[in-house]
Amino acid sequence: MLGYFWLIPLPVLVTLLLTLLLGKKLGLKSAWLGMCGTVLSFCLALACAPAVFAGESASLSFTWFDNLQFGFLLDKLSLILLLLVAFLATLILLYAYGYMEHESGLLRFFAEVQLFVFSMLSVVLADNLLQAFIFWEIMGLCSYLLIGFWFFKPSAAAAAKKAFLVTRVGDVVMLVGIILLFDMFGSVEYSVMLSQAAAGNYDEFWLTIATLCIFGGVIGKSAQFPLHVWLPDAMEGPTPVSALIHAATMVKAGIYLCARLFPLFALTPKTTDFMLIIGTVTALGTALMAVVNRDFKRILAFSTLSQLGFMVVSLGALNYVAAILHLVNHAFFKALLFMGAGSAIHGTGTNDIYEMGGLLKYQKVTGLTILCATVSIAGLPPFAGFWSKDEILLAAYLAAPPVFWLLALTSLLTAFYMFRLFFVVFCGPKRGDYHGHESSVPMIAPLVVLSFFALGSGALTQPITVLLTGHTHSASTHLPMIVSIFAVIIGIGLSAAVYLFNVFSADKAAKAAAPLHKLLLNRYYIDRLYEKISYWFAVRFAELADVIDKYVIDGLVNLVARVNLGLATFCRWFDYYVVDGLIRGFCFVVSGFGGYMRRYASGGLQGYLALVLGGVFVLLLVAIGGVSLL
Repeated sequence: MLGYFWLIPLPVLVTLLLTLLLGKKLGLKSAWLGMCGTVLSFCLALACAPAVFAGESASLSFTWFDNLQFGFLLDKLSLILLLLVAFLATLILLYAYGYMEHESGLLRFFAEVQLFVFSMLSVVLADNLLQAFIFWEIMGLCSYLLIGFWFFKPSAAAAAKKAFLVTRVGDVVMLVGIILLFDMFGSVEYSVMLSQAAAGNYDEFWLTIATLCIFGGVIGKSAQFPLHVWLPDAMEGPTPVSALIHAATMVKAGIYLCARLFPLFALTPKTTDFMLIIGTVTALGTALMAVVNRDFKRILAFSTLSQLGFMVVSLGALNYVAAILHLVNHAFFKALLFMGAGSAIHGTGTNDIYEMGGLLKYQKVTGLTILCATVSIAGLPPFAGFWSKDEILLAAYLAAPPVFWLLALTSLLTAFYMFRLFFVVFCGPKRGDYHGHESSVPMIAPLVVLSFFALGSGALTQPITVLLTGHTHSASTHLPMIVSIFAVIIGIGLSAAVYLFNVFSADKAAKAAAPLHKLLLNRYYIDRLYEKISYWFAVRFAELADVIDKYVIDGLVNLVARVNLGLATFCRWFDYYVVDGLIRGFCFVVSGFGGYMRRYASGGLQGYLALVLGGVFVLLLVAIGGVSLL
């Protein structure tokens, strides 16, 4: 079966084409067609698992053009991602079957979702950077289309454009990195680059620049500071899209790419130090924003940003295994959280958590499954999130203790805002004017399945560690774990005191820290800063364009006009005085000669006879020699 590994994304592509052909007739049933593709892809990946887990790998490549290869690579790392993406995509499509029941544009929606999934599978399976970048860009296009699915809403259209433009900034930087790596190694195939780097055939300075550029693409796609601003606004898309972007595909692609190129990053300490800083700033900064936000899905978006920051810190701390562990766990509980959020919003008709309240009595399955995800993402032992977060905190503690303490504070904030979300939405009195009801079976079935993984995927910690490294991992110190547990308990306790038992007033705390509260609500004014900078650049560019248009383009046009006018004036003079002058002169000569000859052509017979006689007389003189013509 390993010989056919390259077929793994093909079922999704086939069902995508069938959806485009039959989607108008199938309507909502296109979701089932999409599920057939993802299930088949999952089964194909699963069939390859025994051989890969036994230590085998497979590759297939052929020449694209010149010396660039187009190929596929299946190893332990890619197999984990393939199984994860196909599995979650299946559940998300099932959820979408219930969620999108009353929506229009279903052909467009399900076709874009399947293209999104196919692109992510292809990124994971690619054996070189350029091929991965191509499908990376297709994912960017799909995110733009899906975020702006409700394009008739100005906010959705603006969010789609924002996501597309911001991620393009990172992608351009990443393309520069790919070019640098190609120039350095003569190839962008992973195996070639890594083998040459291991042999020392590289320039450290340019490798550092190249890896920084590659990480620039990751900053854009995985929404790290300062290109994180697109992800919260991406919530304007349908909830299945949010789950797909945050859990299964887009934002995870950057983490996977760093893990794939981890040996190159390990050779560039300046890049990994930069990753530590960016990851820490993102994790803590976005967690603080989640504390004060009221929008259900945006709180989860800030949570995604924060958790991605943890993963980047792990990569910067040279522990890519911990990043992959957290990627897997995060995929399960974040997909559950977003789909649970969609179920809650579906039942209440609002995104504002303070217009919900007491929802547990109406949506018990939704509430309990979200609680499973909440305890996991908070890092409460022994649930899944605790194990991977503990590995990241240990890596941070060994690499940079200040980063560890900042992440410990972030863990406290994560527990605080996630339980705040649960307490406000599902506990306490009913605040909104809604008739609560549980969602349909296609919507809650994926929640139930994911709740088991959200609680128990921590059991995969050692198997995945052994799979990727070949040996088990034991902690050299338990201090990070102890600090993490205390931070989580304190965070949950504070959240319960404020939002469950009303020991403290959140409103009074917000008023007491009004400047900070306003700063966080406005996302540190980064979005406005970008708007101001963009506006300034747009105005300056417009002014420059006006100057160029007025003095360069119009100047050239005016110069050409003046030259043409001068040439036309010269031509007019030449035509009038030379060409016409010659014609007039000739006419004058002909006219004068004609006037002169007219004297002798008077029409009088006597005159003609006199001229003839005169001529005869002259000829006679010549004939008799009396007159010499000489």
